[in-house]
Amino acid sequence: NNAFYTEVALKAQHTSNDLDNLKGFIKTVLKCGSWTLDYRRQLAHVKKQLESRDSLSSGDWSKILESANAKGFPRNSTFVGCKGSQPTYRGYSCSLWLLFHTMLSTCYQANPPPQDVLKTIHGYINSYFTCSYCREHFLQMAEDMNLLGIRQPEQAILGLWEAHNKVNKRLSSDPHDPYFPKVQYPPVGQCGDCQSSDGTFNRSHVLSFLLQHYRRVRTPFGNIRIKKGRRNRNKNRD
Repeated sequence: NNAFYTEVALKAQHTSNDLDNLKGFIKTVLKCGSWTLDYRRQLAHVKKQLESRDSLSSGDWSKILESANAKGFPRNSTFVGCKGSQPTYRGYSCSLWLLFHTMLSTCYQANPPPQDVLKTIHGYINSYFTCSYCREHFLQMAEDMNLLGIRQPEQAILGLWEAHNKVNKRLSSDPHDPYFPKVQYPPVGQCGDCQSSDGTFNRSHVLSFLLQHYRRVRTPFGNIRIKKGRRNRNKNRD
């Protein structure tokens, strides 16, 4: 929930474009995220409070979050699966990537389709991502890769995967968690069929891996959501 309580809350005044991007992001997270039933209800409350507004200030947003928090909407969450070996490593940026990939895979062959989900992700980063260097780099990369021009759901999923690998390659020489090196994903140890001996990826096998991997994701609230076709079920996990 850092996106809502920190990044969105930092905006003193939201432009109409920002507000559209926020509405679209919350709507898409609700439909394509991997959440417990309670969290879905809480997020739906935020969506309902926001959708009738044609303007938004930081005070307005604080009141929406206070109302949601009274219904159990958590202020803090643990980045499950994104905890680094030290507090300065991984965390929020890792969890955003995890959320984005999960959204695309969860809404494969569903509505909204991944190519629209990708546009929603782009809108959120453009309006709210507080790392200005990261934001500008992502937006430039999206333009260079023509991510917003993608029309096929499979290519949207692969487009974000390719973008993420580009970021990992660029950051591989920067200081990062030694227990979680910035490698090209997925490594052979996770998907033996995804790479050839020369390191070239087989995109068809990568797509199959991504769909399987991100459709079974541990959420920040301790649950596993397993999606099979259009049917979902939740399993509690300690």
